[in-house]
Amino acid sequence: MTTTQNVTELQPRLTREQLIDAARKAAPLLPPAYRGIMNELANRLDYTSVALCESMSQRKALAAENATLREDVTCWAKECDRIVERHTKTPSNMHLLEAQRELRELTPVTLTVLNEGVA
Repeated sequence: MTTTQNVTELQPRLTREQLIDAARKAAPLLPPAYRGIMNELANRLDYTSVALCESMSQRKALAAENATLREDVTCWAKECDRIVERHTKTPSNMHLLEAQRELRELTPVTLTVLNEGVA
């Protein structure tokens, strides 16, 4: 067995909460010069984790809203084509094609974010 395997077996992977808790519990056991640093690291990890979770939830909400808006654009384009067809008596899909082209040019982040939520 290699040294890396020994370390992995001795120190199982901790969750974020467990790591923060362990750092706060270990701080009083450290020499005074390192206590403050350990507490500061635990606090910063905690704050960063909260901010990251909040930004991820906002990202997912915005992605869902973006998907809805994309569907609305497509529906309005189809409605415009229907109105043009009714007035000109010839089939038209120019609005839908233009909307699809414009939507394709936008960044496809929405689908990626929504698929992450499913996994």
